Amino acid sequence: MDLARLRAALPPGLPQPVLLEETDSTNRVAKELSAAGAPHGTLTVAARQSAGRGRRGRSFFSPEGGIYMSLLLRPDCPPEEVQLVTPMAAVAVSRTVDRLCGVSTRIKWVNDILLDGKKLCGILTERCPDGGVVVGIGLNHRAPENGFPPELASIACALYPGKGEAAVSPEALCAGITAQLMAMAPRLTRRDYLTEYRQKSCLLGKTVTVYPVSGAPYPALAVDFDECAHLLVRNEDGQLAALSSGEVSVRTE
Repeated sequence: MDLARLRAALPPGLPQPVLLEETDSTNRVAKELSAAGAPHGTLTVAARQSAGRGRRGRSFFSPEGGIYMSLLLRPDCPPEEVQLVTPMAAVAVSRTVDRLCGVSTRIKWVNDILLDGKKLCGILTERCPDGGVVVGIGLNHRAPENGFPPELASIACALYPGKGEAAVSPEALCAGITAQLMAMAPRLTRRDYLTEYRQKSCLLGKTVTVYPVSGAPYPALAVDFDECAHLLVRNEDGQLAALSSGEVSVRTE
């Protein structure tokens, strides 16, 4: 990531961005900026992360060659609707990558962007005590120089796995995602993006295994998303449940 080129590519009118060669976590920096009163639209970007984080406290593999960005939003909405930021961000990322790169990404509830069935991007949305919302996005632009670690090689991918020139630069993608998020943010509670969220889902109509936060995994049919972007699943007893947390995987057996 060329931070000087990124600065020139970012949409006009944004607050002063924070551009770092390396940090432990852009989300951590963004949350500190929020606590210090940083305005809506403050962007933090790092060329590398030393301690990237994913959902449920997991580490997020983030070597040089990826896009690591956190955008601070201050949505004008009731607290219970802040959860809509994650699906909105997923649509913004998927839409931008598809348009700029000519690919067809899919969304895996709740926060992953897939390309050809493998994870291309993860999103981590975190609320701040002062009311801000940090949207952290980690996107694999280029594959790591030595490849993905063995535990990720079969499930992760990059837009550009080879060593040739990338058709679309990380600066253009970062700027495009930022512009898309800033354009969508005022419409958060209108939920118009949920139609695209459904269309891009890789789960609907498929039998999945649900891994709840507590309790044993169970099979279910992914039916739809409700207006809060909860995943609606029908279990083997025919009961419909709305999932607001937990994880799912597509059953292949």
